[in-house]
Amino acid sequence: MAGKYILIDYENVKGIDLAPVVDKPYHLMVFVGASQNKLSTDFVVRMQNLKSAEYVRISGNGPNALDFHIAYMIGRLAEREPDATFHIVSRDRGFDPLITYLNANRVKTNRVGDLFEIRALRLPKTVGGEGIVDDVVRNLAGRGSSKPRKLRTLASTIGSLFKDGLTDDEVQSVIAQLQAKGHIVVDQEKVSYNLRRRR
Repeated sequence: MAGKYILIDYENVKGIDLAPVVDKPYHLMVFVGASQNKLSTDFVVRMQNLKSAEYVRISGNGPNALDFHIAYMIGRLAEREPDATFHIVSRDRGFDPLITYLNANRVKTNRVGDLFEIRALRLPKTVGGEGIVDDVVRNLAGRGSSKPRKLRTLASTIGSLFKDGLTDDEVQSVIAQLQAKGHIVVDQEKVSYNLRRRR
């Protein structure tokens, strides 16, 4: 079976929710900066519960130092496992030219900002809006300070969480329910949050 790797740029996406990879056949590699001394306790506890996960502390500091470590690791793994799939979790578009090159050379690679953007890890659409709203609240709470700050970004984030997607009407219904329950406050296009973390 071809390997499936998720490489997380922890300098770039600190509030990532690891729930989607629990009991999934992915090897997780979390790249941590040389001078990055703090990790979220929730994140560390989730990492300990994963079957196949490791931290990679990079050596040295400098612009793009962590990015080069991720690129190097993909090269090493792709040489050993040419059929493997790689997902880089980062909002850094600087990876995109590398990803284009890798895919042109048959190394299946993509970049996502969140684990739920990986199609196989998206949530199943539950019956009834209440389950969907609970899933959205859980996901947003897990993002820490990386939650969408604009209404349009929140709408696209909600739509991308589910395997078969949500219609525009369903997304607007979820947003309305989040507002009604006091989870979000929308001021023109800006969104603020009052989320209670659910386990």
